Amino acid sequence: MGFMQDVEAHHRLTYQNNAQMVAQQLRNPLRQAVTIMSGLTGEARNVVDLLQKKRAQKGQDYGRNNPDNRSKWDNRWLVRPEVLHDGELIDRTDKWDMAMDPTSHLVRNSIAAVERAVQDTIMGIEEDANGNFAVTGSGILGLAVSGKRPGAGAPLPAGNTIPHANTGLTLDKLRAVRKALKKADFGIEDADPLWACITPDQEDDLIGIAAQSGPALNAFSIEQLRTGKPSPLLGINWILTNRLPTDASGKRMIPVWSKSNVVAGFWQDVEGTIWNDTSKQNLPYLYTSAYVDCVRVQDAGVRVILCA
Repeated sequence: MGFMQDVEAHHRLTYQNNAQMVAQQLRNPLRQAVTIMSGLTGEARNVVDLLQKKRAQKGQDYGRNNPDNRSKWDNRWLVRPEVLHDGELIDRTDKWDMAMDPTSHLVRNSIAAVERAVQDTIMGIEEDANGNFAVTGSGILGLAVSGKRPGAGAPLPAGNTIPHANTGLTLDKLRAVRKALKKADFGIEDADPLWACITPDQEDDLIGIAAQSGPALNAFSIEQLRTGKPSPLLGINWILTNRLPTDASGKRMIPVWSKSNVVAGFWQDVEGTIWNDTSKQNLPYLYTSAYVDCVRVQDAGVRVILCA
């Protein structure tokens, strides 16, 4: 006799609450580094209309004309995406008990799988069967959909790349990317911080930069050597990850961006539910899903450092 368990309303509510709590605990670090728009509806949303910077006009005393200050940038669209999801049948009593326990690995693994997919969507990458990552879709590194109506996306311009020069992450590269972003008016305001994703290789490069200071230790050097973790340098905040792609020549792509210039839109954030699957001997079925898209507002606000 197979496993029998009716999913009652209180079971469903318990699991949904557990999944929501775990999802909050497992939020990926990229969420803090981009602008979040929640509760989206419809097929597409133009983010430029909502977020672009504008220049105020001077008026005349006693003037009676209203300012006509139309937006001049191309539209950038968040497009309702396909679902990111995970699911699993419950066919044993112990798995059912874990499903009702928010601390169990069963719940956390399902939520974490979808949250990693959300992170990849924001970055604009996809993992293949061999565990390698390539640029695809939209997001920070992918295609940006623009125009009067959502259409074909455009890739990040080649001129936004700092060459690898057969070296890792160097101080000269950081100075170059910081200068390029700030000359394009990104990262100048305190409310618009700069962020970058790095792998352990680039983290080691940053610790190396700190170690090279020798006797002239500064606050940056001391903090890197004390904790072994990169603190902000040249106004850039770091996110450590093993989920970064390489380009066609095999060089690691290190994205650097302005927070206000990358928008992640959620039609539905990460949620979980449970029901009886009548097509599978009425076994309980766990389901986790999310609907998210991400786009650059302006290409100039995203740069890529190539590292050997």
